Amino acid sequence: MARATLIAVPIGLVIVVPALFLGAVCLVPLEQAPGIQEMLSILPPKLEGYTAQQGLFDLLTNTLFSLFFLMIPLMASAVSASCIFVGEKERSTIETLLLTPLKVRQIFRAKLACCLFLSFVTTAIAFGAFTIVVSVGDIMLGIPFFLNWSWLVIILFLAPGLMVFGAVFMVFEFNRINSRLESFQTIAYVALPFLLLYIAPFTGLFRVNASVLLVVSAIVWLCDLFLWIIDIRTFLPEKFLEQPLED
Repeated sequence: MARATLIAVPIGLVIVVPALFLGAVCLVPLEQAPGIQEMLSILPPKLEGYTAQQGLFDLLTNTLFSLFFLMIPLMASAVSASCIFVGEKERSTIETLLLTPLKVRQIFRAKLACCLFLSFVTTAIAFGAFTIVVSVGDIMLGIPFFLNWSWLVIILFLAPGLMVFGAVFMVFEFNRINSRLESFQTIAYVALPFLLLYIAPFTGLFRVNASVLLVVSAIVWLCDLFLWIIDIRTFLPEKFLEQPLED
């Protein structure tokens, strides 16, 4: 399940969905589509000269597609942490590991490093594939390359912060979750605030720009630090070695 999730979800979010939207933008006559002008009204003033196709694809690239991309580092780290931490708890192998001569913090850091490495590789490959798909759309529609200040903040600050957040949050839930299925369900609740962040611009409340994303990145990294401190203090062998055996 974890392997299929790490492969299928990025393919769907950064290849299939953007390609389908690109095909729709290029083939469907948008000028007469109902509601298209209201949607294009939230574009920045510098893009007022864009056609309906150009404006819609730029809007999708900087709102919907960026949301899809941010789900990948969060999902990849949370799923890998679920298998590496909760999976061992579910199989009752964590007790044996904690009885080895290794220090508990060494085990914790090694497991966390594996989660982050797997998430980094998955995110890097996904971003490469996404860049190819969106660049093809930019060339076909005659608009500039999509990489702007907002995307730089996403790549350099927000995505790495979400990688760490997904892993340390799973460790935080480690003592409350008894199966990997429960941990997979928890990921949806973690992603909810970011869904609201990107849905809000469509209501006209505010625009998600580089400044907003920098503030969100700072909040995420503060949460990472807070959860890291808690995880270090609560990841203790006594909590597993003293549990009664099941019949």
